[in-house]
Amino acid sequence: MIRLDLPKEPYWMDMPHGVRLFVRPLTTAVYEAASARGRRLARQLCEEYAEVKAVGGSIEGLPDVSDPDAVAGLSQLIFVQALARSAVVAWEGVAAANGTRAPVTPGNVDALMLHHRVAEAFVVDYTRTLAELVSEGNASRPSPSGTSAAGRATAKGAGTAEAPAPAAG
Repeated sequence: MIRLDLPKEPYWMDMPHGVRLFVRPLTTAVYEAASARGRRLARQLCEEYAEVKAVGGSIEGLPDVSDPDAVAGLSQLIFVQALARSAVVAWEGVAAANGTRAPVTPGNVDALMLHHRVAEAFVVDYTRTLAELVSEGNASRPSPSGTSAAGRATAKGAGTAEAPAPAAG
């Protein structure tokens, strides 16, 4: 059974370090767009890095893009930042470098998501409703291993195979 009581209005989320985020409700479209952006931009950075390196240049501040795990981490960071950009409407407990209250801007949202504990809590809490929806399922989801082997058989077996026709001699 699927519950239809997902949030429809923005709501507050408590984060580590005294940060509170006022966020729009999560939709599948927003989640998938952020995920696609993370993969696309990480791939694009890798391609641009390779082009710069091919002509003898170097780029500082990027992880080793020849390491698939580093690229996956970069993709996840971009995903979290894109998701937060789509979600965060207002916040409390976020200060600019001069100590004044920081405005909610794309750059400031990205900077906040560089704080690991905040980013991790944001993703877990913000995607919880979507994760619960997926875990509730609809009686036709695949088994946890990703195959349908655990599902109920809906077709009869194919029977025994006939012997192949003899080869022409």
